Amino acid sequence: MISIVAVLISLLVPAMAAARVEGQKTKCMAHLRNLAQLASAYSSEDSDGVYGPVHPQANHYHGEGYAEYGGGPGIAPYVNWDEPFDPNTRPFNKMIYGVEGMASGADDFVAGWSRSDSSMFDQFRCPGEDMGYQEWPGWQGLPEEVERSYFIANGTSYRMNNLVWREGSGSSGISNHRNTWIAGIYGRPVNRIPDSSVTVAFMEARAFQTVFTNDTWGFLSVHGELTSYHKKLGYFNLAYADGHVSFADMGNGTYAQRTLANGYYDVRGTWGRMDCFPFEMVRDLP
Repeated sequence: MISIVAVLISLLVPAMAAARVEGQKTKCMAHLRNLAQLASAYSSEDSDGVYGPVHPQANHYHGEGYAEYGGGPGIAPYVNWDEPFDPNTRPFNKMIYGVEGMASGADDFVAGWSRSDSSMFDQFRCPGEDMGYQEWPGWQGLPEEVERSYFIANGTSYRMNNLVWREGSGSSGISNHRNTWIAGIYGRPVNRIPDSSVTVAFMEARAFQTVFTNDTWGFLSVHGELTSYHKKLGYFNLAYADGHVSFADMGNGTYAQRTLANGYYDVRGTWGRMDCFPFEMVRDLP
């Protein structure tokens, strides 16, 4: 009898664990779908039809666009209460909670908020194993974002597609606002997103990291697949600019070679694309 029970347990436990992972993945996809819907609503209200929200402090800080669209406080620079990207200032938060709701929420959170009780911003949290960026040879991420929860670091588990290229450089990022190509959906009007059904809008943070680690043209010296937040190597949840979501393979062999026609700034693969070319590249922030 005991042996039969043991066999049943050995069969049930893996099935229950798999069901739990699947449930977390599904909930994560729902969160990403909601972000894409919020971006669409934001664009309909924006005077320029911008889809990727521009933070009020965008003209003063470099590298913005990745996380401060919405979510809670974090331990990374600029994203805590009373800092430039304070949750009160984030565009999606104002849409969800209202200006007055955010103000009262901040007071409540400052008085008694703990990182284990952040239900106010739960829709910005991946329920899976959000581990932040993965420690990887040559990857120079912030200590707060490497092998830590991206939600803890930035108040959200999901990165906006703010892909940018420094002119004359083989790396992504912003050194200053001049001589910078903004290739992703950040600050971009809807009518300048050429194919919304395949253009990535929001994603698990590590999905963005695959731009650097991919085995086709990743810039880091060591290439390879990253560990997913949902127990599948190389697969990540993505939300596209048309509002649909996908659990997509971004592992080995999925990236396409960059093309001369797009100045080698295009980022595409079997999973879709992050760039918005061939529309004219945008120098400087809106």
